[in-house]
Amino acid sequence: MAGLTLGGGLGWLLRKHGLACDNLLSADVVTADGQFLTADEVQNADLFWGLRGGGGKFGIVTSFEFRLHPAGKVLAGPVIHPLAHGAEVLRFYRDFAATAPDEFTSGALFATVPDVGPVVAIGFVYAGPIEEGEAVVQRLRAFGSPVADAVQPMPYSAAQTMVDAFWPRGLQNYWKSTFLSELSDEAIDTLVSQFATVPSPQTVAVLEHFGGAMRRIAPEATAFPHRQFDYDVLIMAMWSDPAEAERNITWTRAFSDALNPFAPAAVYVNYLGVEGEERVRAAYGANFDRLVALKNQYDPTNLFRLNQNVPPTV
Repeated sequence: MAGLTLGGGLGWLLRKHGLACDNLLSADVVTADGQFLTADEVQNADLFWGLRGGGGKFGIVTSFEFRLHPAGKVLAGPVIHPLAHGAEVLRFYRDFAATAPDEFTSGALFATVPDVGPVVAIGFVYAGPIEEGEAVVQRLRAFGSPVADAVQPMPYSAAQTMVDAFWPRGLQNYWKSTFLSELSDEAIDTLVSQFATVPSPQTVAVLEHFGGAMRRIAPEATAFPHRQFDYDVLIMAMWSDPAEAERNITWTRAFSDALNPFAPAAVYVNYLGVEGEERVRAAYGANFDRLVALKNQYDPTNLFRLNQNVPPTV
């Protein structure tokens, strides 16, 4: 929860309630010089700004106070289609999601399913009255010829775990990610054709849809700046045999490179690996210089540097 929030905090309620960092009310922080500070909208407001998306660069956060929202039972689950129909499914999904209410937060999962093969699954959480949700998603569930439909009412806590099986523990991992400037037909065709060549059946890729409450906060209001994009892509190559590392890493980089025509210079900091200063700058965009100023103030010796680092300049 700590790392999620400090980096921004994408989740299944972002269109209805914003990011995790948008719902942070205060944080207690131990700074590099040993001070114990409370940061909120009034006390140490500059530090509070930096903690909401700027990561653990300014101190050790020892407690968080959040604004909570009732969730209760939600309508959630995936509708799964063969990857062979992926392009038409994603075109429909793009148009459907563009007019969906804020209660509907969703994404498309590319994966390999036993006895089916490569698939694209449209997964979502509808955080509103179940009856309203069933009416909203009826067209989505009726489109095409899905091989499975696991949509059902469930506790929000269960929705948080509904795709956990696609991320088993103990595998080798290599990630690449980017926001998308648009989800054009060409971008959709690229996603489908690239995943069709996936070398490992454990690998997944996710196309995440944004907007709603997350977008109604100004980019400069918190350290998390990238609120204008409709989508991002996260490619998560996973494999079990270390001897397969080069093959899987090469494939992931090629997939990422193929998305460059649709990719702005922007990335979600929580999805970054060891990718260099340029990508860290891309994670913070126009907010980068303000983060440098905070680093100069709160950690001028760069004690907290084992992160997606913003180095001080003093």
